Amino acid sequence: MNIVSNEKINFKSLEENTFKEMMKLGRKIIQDELRMLDKLILEYRDKEIFVPKDFQGTTIKTKLGEIPIARRRYNMVINGKTKCIYLLDELLEINDYGLYSVGIVEMVTREITKKSYRETAKTISEDTDSTISHTAVRNIVLKLGEKIKKLEEEKIKLYEEGKIEGEKEIQYIFCEHDGIYIKKQKSKNHKGKKKFKVKHFKKKKGKKKKNGIELKIAVIHEGKEPRYTNDYKLKNKIIVGTASKAKDLKKIEDMAIGTTYKEHAIKNVVINGDGADWTGSIVEGAKEIFQLDMAHVQKKIYMAVSDEEYLKKMQEVVYTEQAKDIFSLIYNYKVELETDNKVAELEKVKVLEEYLRNNEEGLQRYQYKLGYKEEQLEEHKEDLPSLGSEESEMYCTCRDRMKKNRTSWCVEGAEALLKIIMHKMNGTITEIITNKAEKKIKEELSRRIPEPKAVKKQKENKIVYAGRYEIANNFTGRAKQHVIDLLRDKKCSELMLIN
Repeated sequence: MNIVSNEKINFKSLEENTFKEMMKLGRKIIQDELRMLDKLILEYRDKEIFVPKDFQGTTIKTKLGEIPIARRRYNMVINGKTKCIYLLDELLEINDYGLYSVGIVEMVTREITKKSYRETAKTISEDTDSTISHTAVRNIVLKLGEKIKKLEEEKIKLYEEGKIEGEKEIQYIFCEHDGIYIKKQKSKNHKGKKKFKVKHFKKKKGKKKKNGIELKIAVIHEGKEPRYTNDYKLKNKIIVGTASKAKDLKKIEDMAIGTTYKEHAIKNVVINGDGADWTGSIVEGAKEIFQLDMAHVQKKIYMAVSDEEYLKKMQEVVYTEQAKDIFSLIYNYKVELETDNKVAELEKVKVLEEYLRNNEEGLQRYQYKLGYKEEQLEEHKEDLPSLGSEESEMYCTCRDRMKKNRTSWCVEGAEALLKIIMHKMNGTITEIITNKAEKKIKEELSRRIPEPKAVKKQKENKIVYAGRYEIANNFTGRAKQHVIDLLRDKKCSELMLIN
């Protein structure tokens, strides 16, 4: 019902108009604040170093919309070379992400973990008065990923040099490893080309090489703690990962443990893995214990063994202290299959045996390796929990976003997004965006390594050289006169040598 005017008025249009006006007012307030800051910088700068040159215009993209500003450019001389600098940009840390505000970058990190670059750009453009392209979103992700990588490398270097250390004390640390393959983008040379395969001879069937990028993650935690009734969650969880080699993951993992906990207080680090080559190969330290993931063991047994009696015995024996007795059961089962001429099932059992033999050291549960008995496990189930949460963490970390939606990746993009997702789950992404993480490292270094004190140089007394009469005074009688006669013709340099 149009009572006031002929135009259609509803609450939605009122809300949208008010929102636009408030955004416009907010942009004007920020412009005025920036002008005031620029004048204060001009007044209180070091006038001998920074010489005003001219004004340069730019546009900052914020939650309120695009804000055009004109700030002063200064000349400064470094090692005889003149360099241009924007003091306002340095003060407000504007240039970190290509003239996008921290608010926009935080929105990107919030949306990109669930949506594609295009969907993220569309959402931000709709929710703010700023227009952002999917390319700009990707550039922000790559830049933030590179920043996280540099920060990790710096922390690894400081940790290996012994300059930074954790503060928490705990006896047991748990690390759960997992990896997934995601589709790799084709290079520009291969795009659009059809592959024609010509078979000249039969090749031997070998292990098929996976054409993709393997994402490797490690979930570090202190065990489990109750969340609800009969429900537990990981205690003080930290997720680290990489798209590069397993050795790089090991360095990041060691750094994360060493900068969070006091290493001398740690008795053991329990590493749980699915049996992939890299999960066991990076177990190097004397305190580290490798355990084969029980969920994967049970799955392998279930897929290979069809006889219900043997299946039940094998699934039960791997939970006991005599887990290696499974090989005796496998041998007996193989004999029966050979007798009954069941070739297909026999091959499956051989694959199972090979898998368990390759991971024989990790077959026994870590609780038994620590000296606990089966009846004690229920009592210590929170401190020494059963492991196997890596699959769920992998799904939450990257499988849902990076594999299930049929996307393909370059190595740089996969690495950057993986690190952003991990730090978001760890609750540290805001610290990295706002440079608080770097400041924390500097504070710790200044606390652990105090600045060297200036040492005052003490002035030494000048050496006083005696003349021939002063030397002769050490003698008496004829000897004194004899010494004077000896030194009569001596030069000054010769007297110094005699002294």
